[in-house]
Amino acid sequence: MKNALPIRSGLNPTRAQVPLEWADPVVAEDFIWHLISTQRHRHPEDDRTAVAQRFAAGEVVLDSGEQLAPQAMLRQGTFVNFYRRPAPEREVPGDLDLIFQDDTLLVVDKPPFLSTLPRGQHITQTALVKARVQFGNSDLSPCHRLDRLTRGVLMLTTRPEVRGAYQTMFDRRLPTKTYEALTPLPHDAPYAALERFHDWQEWPAPTESEPWVLRHHMVKIRGRLSTYVDESVSQGEMNAVTRVLGLREEQREGRGVLVWTLQPGTGRTHQLRVAMRSFGLPIINDPLYEALSDDALTHPDAELPRPVFVEDEDFSRPMGLIAKKLEFTDPITGQPRSFESRF
Repeated sequence: MKNALPIRSGLNPTRAQVPLEWADPVVAEDFIWHLISTQRHRHPEDDRTAVAQRFAAGEVVLDSGEQLAPQAMLRQGTFVNFYRRPAPEREVPGDLDLIFQDDTLLVVDKPPFLSTLPRGQHITQTALVKARVQFGNSDLSPCHRLDRLTRGVLMLTTRPEVRGAYQTMFDRRLPTKTYEALTPLPHDAPYAALERFHDWQEWPAPTESEPWVLRHHMVKIRGRLSTYVDESVSQGEMNAVTRVLGLREEQREGRGVLVWTLQPGTGRTHQLRVAMRSFGLPIINDPLYEALSDDALTHPDAELPRPVFVEDEDFSRPMGLIAKKLEFTDPITGQPRSFESRF
């Protein structure tokens, strides 16, 4: 569906429906004020005067594009389009470095601490909004999502007509995603490994042809920050599969680290972060699993750590998880594609 208002400064307009359960029609100006005043994160100057200015500028419209007057009566079920005013956000450092661009795809290296899509308190400081502004293309749309703390390869489509083919490809989990995870060296392990992984250092070294295949049963409870693993489930019924294709020691940022080459076979919440924590080696600078107790790793009722608030995050300590490589067969051309992060 085409937007009734154009994308502005990289942001889509908001489309909101007058609730069907409301008893009576509502004045347009009152409805917009209701939406803004009940917004959890909003600009402190987005007041009644700012609402009136939207109407004066012709920036409150129906789906047809018809401009609404402030005192227009809106019936239940009516859709209204307008621009929200984002709350101030802390600037996330780092650029969207271009990896590849053609008339179909744009591929960038997303820095850490940057959300992929606008949501909640992260609106302007998101990869989508920044990319639209940086590359001058309001039609950009992500094909997939990277977690806010993860850096690396992010792919976007450049035209609406090709968007569905690539998003469907990701929905079907057809691309091969390869990650690098940085953890402490074994002698610096802050925790013990899960019992069934206690002898992992004696296993034959993993390779692409003979990877380690890790199985976990991961459970994410709504409202609980971390995912926990249920070790009572048999391996044949476990719901998370991670392949370890390589393991090497390196010096990164002045310290020795283990670099794990990982490919998730499933898409569980925090899957790679939990997999590393299960070896007693949480990913470096992971604000949640570095401080997660052994008890909280395997029991849903255990006390959880309290990560710092977003506004207090230390941008000099990025989490050591990198979306390193993305490989797939192009759903439009049928040609193989491969993009690699420079992180």
